[in-house]
Amino acid sequence: MVSSNFFIDSMNNFILENNLIREGEKIVVAVSGGIDSMVLLHSLLQLKDQWKLTLIIAHFNHQLRGKEADEDEEFVRSIAENKRIDFYVERANTSLVAENQKLSIQEAARNLRYAFFTKVRVSSGLSKIATGHNADDNTETILMNLFRGAGVHGLTGIPVSRSDNGVIRPIMFATRQDIETYALENRIPYRVDSSNLKSDYTRNYIRHNILPAIREKINPNIAVVLGRTSKLFGDLENFISDTVNSNLHEIILSKSTGEVIIDLKQLHSKQKFLQDYYLYYTVKNFFKKEINFTTVRAILKTSYSETGSSCSAGFDLIFYKDREQGILKRYIPPSPFQYDITVGKQYKFEDFSFESGFTQNADINNNPLEEYIDADLIGEKLHLRNWNDGDWFFPLGMQEKKKLSDFFIDQKISIFNKTKIPVLECDGKIIWVCGLRLDDRYKITNKTRKILKLKFNYNY
Repeated sequence: MVSSNFFIDSMNNFILENNLIREGEKIVVAVSGGIDSMVLLHSLLQLKDQWKLTLIIAHFNHQLRGKEADEDEEFVRSIAENKRIDFYVERANTSLVAENQKLSIQEAARNLRYAFFTKVRVSSGLSKIATGHNADDNTETILMNLFRGAGVHGLTGIPVSRSDNGVIRPIMFATRQDIETYALENRIPYRVDSSNLKSDYTRNYIRHNILPAIREKINPNIAVVLGRTSKLFGDLENFISDTVNSNLHEIILSKSTGEVIIDLKQLHSKQKFLQDYYLYYTVKNFFKKEINFTTVRAILKTSYSETGSSCSAGFDLIFYKDREQGILKRYIPPSPFQYDITVGKQYKFEDFSFESGFTQNADINNNPLEEYIDADLIGEKLHLRNWNDGDWFFPLGMQEKKKLSDFFIDQKISIFNKTKIPVLECDGKIIWVCGLRLDDRYKITNKTRKILKLKFNYNY
């Protein structure tokens, strides 16, 4: 527990030690109206003259709590007016954004909030964005990442500052109890977010259930201990980052817009511990995306798998293995398609053409774009469609069924190409994986009386 003067002195020292602020800077103060951001604002105002600061207030209304959220906005607006500080506000339907972008509410909220703060900083010609994260927030983040199986990166916790977006966290030295004491001593008004009182979210469960038990049964100074731990892991992360980024060129065979080709022999020759980081920084540096280590591990596992194996690399990225190369590529899957086919007609679709017709003789050759089937074995309705997970057939010459996904791997067909390959089906059964393999059940035999010729071709 700290007194007001000691709190300000500690904050001043923390700013100096971490080089968070330079004299004369202009700072966006992110104020939600909660106790942390209100204490941040109050304490920065105490240091304003000493550091010759210009402060403005930015508030983001996530529209998640109805009237309560609107009251938060009005509260912060009134504080800004009372302090005669410029005030910026933005609103967004966070739930709708999360749904459209397939993100969690928390992730969508964070993205919207920081995009707004950055817009205010850049458009107003300001230097930094100050947020009210504290030592307990850092503790909760480390525990969350630990429970989720995070690597070194996750155990660094919340960074005190970030050079890429100008974010600084001047009260990260203080525990929540320190902040509550400071607010009480200085009679600082603040709003209480009712959602923070519930244990529905992982962070809140840790805050209300796990951390109190740790403080009572194990270590009352857990925030201080994990603060030191995060600093050590931060130093380790910096060492790894410098090492990997200095040698990243060794594993990159080529790069272009939307695609990076990795030399898997070179990647696999690196220390096992560092292979994750080579992949992580490849994605970060070339695609400007930060993927979690669960995704990194999935990519690494795929890199040791068979040719043709693939996995999601997060966001709009796909990773697939092609012999001794690993390809990271931006990829938007094509829309599903299904076309009704009438025997004897010719069709020209956007990406391919297809035709069929009866014939007296089967001119069997090595052309994979032509096939002959026993017409008496098919029903009246034929369809051309894209392949689906779970599809299977009996490849010509085999008496056992095979998953189409495994067949594509055997044929060394990448995920990008297999989505373009149509399958011909009848009554829910695959007749032909067009251009690749006929189903054995429909082949012509010495008992065949009527032959149907199938012809397929790509339009490019």
